[in-house]
Amino acid sequence: MQIAICDDEKNIRELIGNKVREQFPEAEIIFYSSGDELLLSDNPIDILFLDIQMSGRNGMETARELRKKDKKTIIIFVTAAEEYVFQAFDVGAFHYIVKPIDDEKFKIVLCRAVDQLEEKNFNEKAQEEK
Repeated sequence: MQIAICDDEKNIRELIGNKVREQFPEAEIIFYSSGDELLLSDNPIDILFLDIQMSGRNGMETARELRKKDKKTIIIFVTAAEEYVFQAFDVGAFHYIVKPIDDEKFKIVLCRAVDQLEEKNFNEKAQEEK
């Protein structure tokens, strides 16, 4: 399982990374400090934690560009900006977590995202076997 964290604040990237490791120590975590860095990468991403308010290309623009080439990544916005919540639906976001991050909420959202990923992978495998 590949989990990416894209935030221009290093301490937030590390905080989210630590929360992910607590829940899923086997996950491969990839860190990006900007939307451009994320979009230039060829790493496959299963779950993406994406900040909205970043210098340069913001998270919403990044998500729109990502969706042009990848419809499967589960996007979870993690941001202090509540006003973008409705725009998150336009890019097929899975969830929207508002900073400061509530530990319990984070665990629930991450587990639901992993469940969805596992279900999707199971269904794709079942289709291939038909």
